[in-house]
Amino acid sequence: MTISKSNVPRPEAPRWLMPTLVGVLLILVAAISFFVGRATAPTTAAPAPAPATTAPAGQATAEEQPPAEEENTPPQKAAPIEDAKTRELAMSLPRRQEGDPLALGPVDAPVVFSMWEDFACPMCTRFELDSFDQIRKYAEEGKIRIEWNDLSIFASNYHSDLGARGARAAARQGKFWEFVRAAYHSAGEGNHPTYDDGIVMNIAKEAGVPDLEKFKTDYNDPKIAEAVKADSDKAMQMGITGTPAFIVNDAFISGAYPTPYFINTIEDRLKAAKK
Repeated sequence: MTISKSNVPRPEAPRWLMPTLVGVLLILVAAISFFVGRATAPTTAAPAPAPATTAPAGQATAEEQPPAEEENTPPQKAAPIEDAKTRELAMSLPRRQEGDPLALGPVDAPVVFSMWEDFACPMCTRFELDSFDQIRKYAEEGKIRIEWNDLSIFASNYHSDLGARGARAAARQGKFWEFVRAAYHSAGEGNHPTYDDGIVMNIAKEAGVPDLEKFKTDYNDPKIAEAVKADSDKAMQMGITGTPAFIVNDAFISGAYPTPYFINTIEDRLKAAKK
């Protein structure tokens, strides 16, 4: 007789064994999770994110605000000449002559603002129109002395030496600085004006030179032409070959910088002179 397997009674697992097996399985799962976590977790805990903050209406949060700009940053200034011999030469340049018509301010001022300009130089025009009046105030207040020097680098191109001769002729009637102002205002910013005798005479009229006949005589005086050339030659020999150029005691400036650059250089040299 064949016995069917389906009819064979299967042994029944003890009922107490099931909870035990479930418990063992749970312990195994927990142990595996623990060791896997140890193997993959970072060695250093990541910092918790900062709590979000809500800014008042119309006010940016710290992350949205641009970095604050430095306040009261002084304008850039010219540094003192480092080479000892060059610095000594620079300090020896001021004339400091009483009654010098090409100078403004007291002879014994602690700072001398020496300047080299050409009457056909567009950058000189910019300096005269933009910055000179504010620098002149320092001389009028007795803080500095301003001394003019000719450097006619455009003599062959635009006959700028004629303008320099006219300024010195006007100086003989106490109108040097008036002539300088009238010349640069008539030049127009950005231009290379060309000078001739007629233009020089018109500038003299504009400057208020009282005796134009005397002006014409002085303008043609060979001594004036020699003085203009001597100034230019001396500057070239020192290595000043471009205009405008400035020496503020022992600080050299080449070019028409923004006005704050000049003012801050003057203030810096005034402080240094007090030490």
